[in-house]
Amino acid sequence: MSSRLGIERVFTITVDNASANSVAIEYLRKKLNHQNVSVANGKFIHMRCVAHILNLIVQYGIKDASVSVDRVRGAMRYIRASPSRLTKFNQRVKEEMIDSKAQLCLDVPTRWNSTYMMLKVAEKYERAFESYVRDDHNFFLDLTAGDGVPTFDDWEIVRRVSGSLNVTSHSLFDGWQDCEDLDIISMTFKMREKYNKYWGEGNKVNMLVYLAVIFDQRCKMSFLDFGVNLLFPNIANDIMKMIDKELHCLFNEYSSNARRIELFEGRSSSSTNLCSSIEIDQAEMKTGLAKQQYLKKKKQVGLESKSELDRYLGEDEEVNNSSSFDLLLWWKMNSPRFPILAQMARDILAILISTVASESVFSTGGRVLDSFRSSLTPLMVEALVCTQDWLWKSNDAINLEDYVDELQTMEDGNI
Repeated sequence: MSSRLGIERVFTITVDNASANSVAIEYLRKKLNHQNVSVANGKFIHMRCVAHILNLIVQYGIKDASVSVDRVRGAMRYIRASPSRLTKFNQRVKEEMIDSKAQLCLDVPTRWNSTYMMLKVAEKYERAFESYVRDDHNFFLDLTAGDGVPTFDDWEIVRRVSGSLNVTSHSLFDGWQDCEDLDIISMTFKMREKYNKYWGEGNKVNMLVYLAVIFDQRCKMSFLDFGVNLLFPNIANDIMKMIDKELHCLFNEYSSNARRIELFEGRSSSSTNLCSSIEIDQAEMKTGLAKQQYLKKKKQVGLESKSELDRYLGEDEEVNNSSSFDLLLWWKMNSPRFPILAQMARDILAILISTVASESVFSTGGRVLDSFRSSLTPLMVEALVCTQDWLWKSNDAINLEDYVDELQTMEDGNI
């Protein structure tokens, strides 16, 4: 299979958490190992999508609130279905003197972050929705035929769900469990249960997630050890031993591959170079500088005899913590000093831990054309998709809500 596709080396395959994928990945691992095209015998091949895990955690946690979320979503979609409805709704916003410039937005139900943003905006306009129900009987009939009209209790639940900016942070679980809100406590226990299923045991996490931290020269082992002890204090020592073992095994594999390439290309081996570097002319040994020269070369050989990995981990250089620091550029500039580690860094840091980027086109589709046939023009779709990519690429923090009015004006002008 791999030879026909031209695949030479396979490190990881990132997939979502469907149970069928585990079976498929194990099948691929066997096939790739038979053809000798996998790295580390496919030990790290299965990378579970982090975004999918986060989505499962939140969706499982807000399961009890799903009816309320569906009702608010239905109200949002009705208003967004036509420009005339949106105009009438904006008039209700002015009448209710609601001081907010946030625009009503549709969500993708399978993406918790878009649902969170939708609820965060919707709850600001609760009074406007109530006023719209009284003035538009079709609005009431349409929602009643579906999930129903949002009630006071529904809005209270929505406020709880959208009330935190860190709903996926495991550190909030303990604080939420001690609160007096029974609904929040129930949601917390469910989220903790789902969180523990995937990330509760640190020794079951793909080791490449840890190794990537080591290849950030601002962190290395010290920061990783601090983080592992913070997250998994009871098994931190075992995890760090496992990480150290896997790191050295992977380094040895890359070193062996590098030596095979050197021999294939007819280059002299590194051991020959080391031996030649300590040769001292016999005539020089008779001079008064012989001992100093010998000690100097002995120190140099001692440094060179250490592996790249040991030298990198033991190197204590000034850390650049500025926001402009480019980690890949650092490895490119230091590849002459650490050629094998640079190859490892290039491979490990390129591994995707989320499949959402490749699915963004399909997720965007849910916002472009929904069941109410509320659509954007092709020109606007292209502009929004491209702008989204540019914004993600930018290093500066951007508040999208500041640009919603301008985008809305452009959209209305192209309808």
